[in-house]
Amino acid sequence: MKTTIEPQVQQISLYEEITNKIIAMIENGVAPWRKTWTTYGLARNFVSGRIYSGINYLLMNNTGYRIPYFMTFKQVKELGGSIKKGSEAVQVVFFKVFYKDIADNSLDRNEAEARILKGEDIKVLRFIRYYNVFNIESIQGIDLDKSKFLEIKLSDNEKIERCEQIILDMPKPPELRQIDSNRAFYYPNEDYINLPDIKQFESSEHYYATYFHELIHATGHSSRLARPEVMDFSGFGTKPYSKEELVAEIGASFLSRFTQIDYDNIFENNVAYLAGWLKVLKADSKFIFKVSASAQKAADYIINC
Repeated sequence: MKTTIEPQVQQISLYEEITNKIIAMIENGVAPWRKTWTTYGLARNFVSGRIYSGINYLLMNNTGYRIPYFMTFKQVKELGGSIKKGSEAVQVVFFKVFYKDIADNSLDRNEAEARILKGEDIKVLRFIRYYNVFNIESIQGIDLDKSKFLEIKLSDNEKIERCEQIILDMPKPPELRQIDSNRAFYYPNEDYINLPDIKQFESSEHYYATYFHELIHATGHSSRLARPEVMDFSGFGTKPYSKEELVAEIGASFLSRFTQIDYDNIFENNVAYLAGWLKVLKADSKFIFKVSASAQKAADYIINC
């Protein structure tokens, strides 16, 4: 039987702290996954170029900095720089899972899972911590390589090649049909997406953001990630349905930012819709972690990484 060691009190508090930040954004009428877009792309570590994912995607793309690139204090020091006086750090969340057998020997994930399947009692220890990073605007004494700054311009009402490539490269993609010219939806029973013609949309960005939303739904099909909310439809307005819609919204945002299209200008914040999630977020501090993780997994499936 698998034994799970729950996070320590301070780790639980960190869940609550992050959830409270997101609740505050929603109460102010802001959808964290629809943060105002900058032409500098997704928040990332400036040195490694690694893009923040999961819950860090929501947090780090909502810091208010014009250029969302960050460095650790150690990285700043190694490059010979320093932090400007009065600058504040931003917290990045770090998750780690350890596995141990009854003899307290450490195991890697594959070995642990194999032994769990055999019925062995394996301890699973989950840790959540955070570390501080600084925005590049808070750093001095370093000649930053401007070639790492992404600035991309779009042409309206044209196909966007990088978006098309994402769609073409998706493993086992659903069929695209144009059965109903006035609706966009995913139909899991026959595994197809219906979209109006691109010319019917206000802009090409509207088209691809809608396409991405439906593609995220399609990842829930049994032939892909098999999300219960997609395969076992429980009806409009139910909690599973609403959860899946939220996964699709956040997942579409991931893909839109990955392809550098302006998602925030496509949809206005729907405060009434967001307010409906406050009860769930306040009741379960881990809920937004679960939803963002599902959205990240769906987006990763589509871009095949």
